[in-house]
Parts: sequence; C-alpha cells; structure tokens
Amino acid sequence: MDEKTLFYIGIILGFMAGVLLTLIVIKVKSLFSSGEIRKLKQEKRSLEKRIQEKDTYIDEMMGHAEKLAHDVSTRRPHNTRP
Repeated sequence: MDEKTLFYIGIILGFMAGVLLTLIVIKVKSLFSSGEIRKLKQEKRSLEKRIQEKDTYIDEMMGHAEKLAHDVSTRRPHNTRP
C-alpha cells in the first residue's frame, strides 16, 4: 500500500474511533446523571402535588369563612337590655 491509501485509512479509522468514543462517553454520562434527574423529577412531582392539596384546602377554608361571614352579616342583633 502506498502512503496516500494509508493516510486515508488512518483518517477514516480516526474519525470512526472519535465518533465511537463520543457515543460511549455520552452513554456513560447519562447513566450517572439519570438517577439524579429521576430523583429531582420525582421530588418536583411530589411538591406540585402538595401545593395542589394545600390550594384545595385553602379554597375550602375560604369558602367556610365566606359562609360564616355571610351568616354573621345577615343576623339581626339581639336586644339583651331595653
């Protein structure tokens, strides 16, 4: 084989090795980071659920407070002393 052929074979093999190593590094990196990402997503879902439950509870309590305020405002004052 002449030098030109070996040069092109070297470039092609080098390019293929670079692509292969890049794919391996990406895969290994995703394996280590996916556990942490999964935990963060689960924690986010849990916090969103708790916020929704608290919002529902607050809405319910506001409804009770409005009902009590309406009841108090519609009552007539009693005359205890003439």
